[in-house]
Amino acid sequence: MNSTVYTNSVTIISSNSNSHNHNNSANINNITITSNSNANNTNNLPASTPVATNHTTTTHITTTTSSDTTVLTAAAGGDAANVPLMTNNTSNKSVAALDDQEALLQRAADEREAIFNRYSLGLDPTNVVDPWENPTFELYHITDKYGFMHDSRLPDTRDSQELQRTKIELERDKKWMKMLANWNPNNEKVRRRVFKGIPDRMRWPAWKKLLNVDELIAANPDKYASMLALARKYSTEVRQIDSDVNRQFRDNVAYRQRYSVKQCSLFNVLNAYSIYNPELGYCQGMACLAGVLLLFMQEEEAFWALNQLIIDRKYAMHGLFIEGFPKLTRFLEHHDRILSKMMRKLHQHFMKHNVDAILYSIKWFFVIFVERIPYSLALRVWDIYLLEGERVVTAMAVTILYLHKQELLRLKDMDSIIEYLQVKLHKNFGYNDDYVIEALERMLKKLKELKLDVAPPPKANEFPVRPLGQFVEADVEKKIGRRRSEYTDTEKQVITDVILRSEQNAVEVQSTMSYETSECATVTLNVPEDSHSIRSSLAGTSVASHGSSETFSLEDNNIHLKTANALQNTPQREILLLSST
Repeated sequence: MNSTVYTNSVTIISSNSNSHNHNNSANINNITITSNSNANNTNNLPASTPVATNHTTTTHITTTTSSDTTVLTAAAGGDAANVPLMTNNTSNKSVAALDDQEALLQRAADEREAIFNRYSLGLDPTNVVDPWENPTFELYHITDKYGFMHDSRLPDTRDSQELQRTKIELERDKKWMKMLANWNPNNEKVRRRVFKGIPDRMRWPAWKKLLNVDELIAANPDKYASMLALARKYSTEVRQIDSDVNRQFRDNVAYRQRYSVKQCSLFNVLNAYSIYNPELGYCQGMACLAGVLLLFMQEEEAFWALNQLIIDRKYAMHGLFIEGFPKLTRFLEHHDRILSKMMRKLHQHFMKHNVDAILYSIKWFFVIFVERIPYSLALRVWDIYLLEGERVVTAMAVTILYLHKQELLRLKDMDSIIEYLQVKLHKNFGYNDDYVIEALERMLKKLKELKLDVAPPPKANEFPVRPLGQFVEADVEKKIGRRRSEYTDTEKQVITDVILRSEQNAVEVQSTMSYETSECATVTLNVPEDSHSIRSSLAGTSVASHGSSETFSLEDNNIHLKTANALQNTPQREILLLSST
């Protein structure tokens, strides 16, 4: 049973019970080693830092440190076969293994400090940056109002329509300033204006209101600073976070330059949060969430906003990032259920071509459509998501498929379908933002009428168990970054779930009459199919297909799905690779 100790000379209790990391560069090594309350005396922690202890250990390790040596003494309370044991008669082999372990720990500590030093230097001229780390872009004429750079040059002058939009936005700014001064999130006027779109200049104060950021900062003074200080000394996530920061939003001027102010803020927020929420640690996808928040917020504000997205029951993203991704499984099943009822023809088309929802919807659920739809539209969806919560993600996923179902039905292979949903719609969604949001609002109403707007209730494993903000030192294996070669039970269950869903879809395809000839009942949202004045052409947006995988990055995959051919033809162990250090 966990307890909390407050002392000026803090005793750190190492425990990996239920803790894990989600980095994609190496696998987890879940050894069952914890320490008793006399384990390791460390004077580096702030006096007010709560330290988690665990007295239900299977193996107790006492660390005694002299000026130049460290000796571990292990007392087994269970199977201690894999625990190094130092006695007066320790073999030379054990001594050598211990020396190697100490060397690896020191190397990890040196690497962590070196990475933190580079971010501390930031843009200082003495901070040496490899040329490949700074992409070259033409900054002028190709940067939009959100700071994103584009391949084609933007117009040199603004047209009359843009000038009119600017005038309207200024008027809306005034209305929002007045509304924010008398904030009531339950006011129907707030909802109506959020669906119209929060003005860009008002997004910073509006998002802070929607996420209660100022209240959290006031209630937790200095907490962020203390978590960041602990991360510099003890974080095991530094290498992966550094790698992800280096590729996050590099086409945006705020993140373009290596070790820019925003890159440093993103690095700090992610490391601090990995210490604040040790049960979750760090998982790819969190970098994208924090990156979006930092485009509108300061560093500490983004930290607490990220925390709200993860732990507040309204958003509950903890269940998406925790090992096994239980919320993702639940939402995918609900997504399939909606498609089978509302767009049966499209659902069967997907099943015929082995297009499982997990192949195209990972970024829909994990990062709320960022990098899957145009950024301006993604911000509009975020506005509504922050107001109404997770039901918006369900509705937007169905809205995308509904608006593009005719084109999707014309695509006759899996790669083309995945490329269309992942790549082409990001470049050109085909409808203007206002039209899409109107369709989303109608979809929310329709799903509510059908009692499908909310997914089935979550299980307990989707929410944090440990108190937040308590420091838990990582075990030796995680500090070193040692890999393990076997799946955990949770990972095996995820693989099984993917296989079962694929098999169920295959059975449904075989048991249902051909959708090309069947009359399938669908739900109509009164969206005009001949809206050529609204729908723009997707011609010329074809790019090299990435349809063979749905990943958070092409270089390092936190979730890697082998999609070529049918999932049924892929060995179970290769279908879903979940790796972490």
